[in-house]
Amino acid sequence: MVAVVLRRRTQRSDFSPLWVYSDPFQHAAIAAAAVAPLTLGAPRRVLATAVAASLMIDLDHVIAARSARPRATTGLDQRPRSHSLLAAALAGALVGARAGRAHGWATFAALASHLLHDAGDAGAPTPMLWPFRPARQLGRRRQLAGTLLLTTASAAVGYAASRARSRAVACADGGP
Repeated sequence: MVAVVLRRRTQRSDFSPLWVYSDPFQHAAIAAAAVAPLTLGAPRRVLATAVAASLMIDLDHVIAARSARPRATTGLDQRPRSHSLLAAALAGALVGARAGRAHGWATFAALASHLLHDAGDAGAPTPMLWPFRPARQLGRRRQLAGTLLLTTASAAVGYAASRARSRAVACADGGP
């Protein structure tokens, strides 16, 4: 009986409405958690940037599936190539050039956390390292380790921004 349950769970043809409809909330929560330490030295608006980026990336599923139906978008053999760190880095750089470094980092960190979450599940393979490596799943341990790394980096970036802001205020007040 257990073997049957495990085998059925790994089949991609199974459609789970709970998983499909809770996925955007999971992505938003993970992105917000990964970027939250950044708010030490940046405006809280970076959280909105992170949540928006973590949700908008899944629009590529609609394009790849040529349908907006959840069964079609979740039934892909492989996640689209835009689910790669290269795409996340490019998006972060573009947003950073337009809205500032904090928003650029928030975009990159949110997209990277989204990719890690996708690569940690039992769904379609994720092309995280495209074009250098084929699409594959990483597992939950690597997802958690990568998300912790992103959160730690956000804390470091937020701390550095906070220190820079404090120095700028001190210089403006006539301090050292």
